[in-house]
Amino acid sequence: MKSIVTSLLIGITTFLSVQVQAQTAEELKAEREQLQTELKSKETVSREEKLEKLQEKSPSASGLQSIDGLAKTSTGILTTIKSANGVLSKYKTELKDNGNGEIDVTIHKAKLNDYVSLASELASTTLMISSATEQLKDAQSDAKNLSPLKARPALSSISYSKDALKLSGEEVSFQMKLVKNLIATIKASGNN
Repeated sequence: MKSIVTSLLIGITTFLSVQVQAQTAEELKAEREQLQTELKSKETVSREEKLEKLQEKSPSASGLQSIDGLAKTSTGILTTIKSANGVLSKYKTELKDNGNGEIDVTIHKAKLNDYVSLASELASTTLMISSATEQLKDAQSDAKNLSPLKARPALSSISYSKDALKLSGEEVSFQMKLVKNLIATIKASGNN
């Protein structure tokens, strides 16, 4: 879990510091093809399905603030991830190569500011995941002190949060790659 948060923070830092380096049309196209392949991979589809299932079954209250707060944070992160996937779904289905090496991104009249805002939101989500990972330690410690009857719902909630944070971390990392490519593509095509 810690390695996911560390890699996310490194990725976000790199993304925000470099923002979008000038890439050639060929590099953007190769990156886009790789991302499209990754979008269709079983791993990505499976992760998105798991995220959807997690969002549908948020845990019941355990009565401990640390555990319930962690579950609430995890649910909020899942909502943000779902919202970002909604924005990116247009990219997933309709960003097209016009055949001569140029990319047509005018189908949705995507605006650079929309994707820069999304990148900022994803960066905030990464910080929320990092914070929630720290909360997870306290929640696990609190759960150890519970009686067996009270421990079951608490452990269920912790398990939910752990799964949500792990999957969200992977999804945010992938979404940042998509957003970076979108920003670079829009800049390269002059559709700012």
